[in-house]
Amino acid sequence: MTTNGASSGRSEGPATASSLRMALRMVNAVLDREASGRTGFNVSRLADEVGIERSKASRTTQDLCEKEFLERREDATLRVGSAFFATAASLHPGLLRRSRPILRRLAVAYGAGARLSVRDGVQVRLLRAESAAGFAQEWMGRASLVTPCWCTGAGRALLLDHTLEEITTLLDDYELIGVGGPDAARSVGELVSANDRDRPNGVVAAHGEFEHGVTEYAVPVRDADGHIRAALSVVGRQQDLLPHVRTIHTDLRSAAGALSESIDGHDAPEADARGAMPS
Repeated sequence: MTTNGASSGRSEGPATASSLRMALRMVNAVLDREASGRTGFNVSRLADEVGIERSKASRTTQDLCEKEFLERREDATLRVGSAFFATAASLHPGLLRRSRPILRRLAVAYGAGARLSVRDGVQVRLLRAESAAGFAQEWMGRASLVTPCWCTGAGRALLLDHTLEEITTLLDDYELIGVGGPDAARSVGELVSANDRDRPNGVVAAHGEFEHGVTEYAVPVRDADGHIRAALSVVGRQQDLLPHVRTIHTDLRSAAGALSESIDGHDAPEADARGAMPS
């Protein structure tokens, strides 16, 4: 019995690891689909995407939904659930602790939404959001927890230090046309030009880039070495924010400076020389 038990224990390790890798692949596929702006996967299409049997995909998806790493929408498509983002957020404890009152203050001051976001490859992940009373909550939902980096203020702020070559490599094989609002970048050249325009001021101004009529002002949050680790932004109706553009810029810069003090080696994942989050 002891021998059998030991043998069973040895065989469970690789099997468990394999199941974990498959679950992570499925979650990552759902994330990539969200970031692309296309219709989400249902279980059958997700199975085809990751290359596993549909029965196994169904069982794994059910388990991930029960653990809240995935969620099923009403149309049976999948999106990433709260447990995944809670786990991601736990990698940034200092930022999260300090960001809440800062975000709340910005939201109330401008009757808008305020966000703290990080980048993971081409994706921008929302860590925390606050909104003023009466602010249109559907905008926060439309922006969702995962967005593409090329058509949001936060995404462009996270790429503010990237060169043309680096952005070209990052967005290789991604189709920019058809994603985002009417003023979103439709090519790498347009994205780089927009950042070249905003870089001297240190504040990204994204008017209608994610959605028509919506403006997002964003600034990078840097660590002690100057690497971009997060983005802080204010989002709202363009006509409501434009009269306050100067004070919004000043407040965002000040808030980003305060949040920078919260970043150390334990508060954010390792970044490359340009602050890119690991894929």
